[in-house]
Amino acid sequence: MGRQVGFHALPDDLREFLEFATTGASVTITLMDSDRPEVESLADPAVEKRVLTLWNRDLVPILEREVVKRPGARDYYRIPYSLLVLELSPSRLTSWNDTPALLQGRLYGFSFDSPESAYAKWYTRLRRWIESHFSRNPVKGLDGYVGTVALGWFREGGVLLPSWSPPITPEWLSFVDAQADARAI
Repeated sequence: MGRQVGFHALPDDLREFLEFATTGASVTITLMDSDRPEVESLADPAVEKRVLTLWNRDLVPILEREVVKRPGARDYYRIPYSLLVLELSPSRLTSWNDTPALLQGRLYGFSFDSPESAYAKWYTRLRRWIESHFSRNPVKGLDGYVGTVALGWFREGGVLLPSWSPPITPEWLSFVDAQADARAI
């Protein structure tokens, strides 16, 4: 069973988190999926829009992607979910109803057979950093945390959305309109 913590973070927020994540551990940040099998470290993962993998080489000394065959489409390579790596889906800037919006990202761990395992402790360490350095999400109906830069952006009128861009319906318009109350706090 997996565990996750959601967040809204702009690149400077994510950069601060990733600096922590790579300090004191042999962590490489790479793409989850690639058109190449080689696992390569990213120069500036904080600006990446695709799903990332945090690879702790102390837990998984060798990391290899597996080919994903797609009949009628181009094959690609993916880091297997069965490995003791963490998935990091960055927040993404978008436009929603002609307003700048930020989709929620997440840090996700795949397998927690033992709460005392090195993998569980690593995930917990990173989750606690997010909980202690980011603010609780001020938007009613959204859980998780908001980075300092993203929170300032939100207070200036940006919209916080779930991990997907919802349709423009009366319910979602009301949800976004209610964010004005959260900005005033």
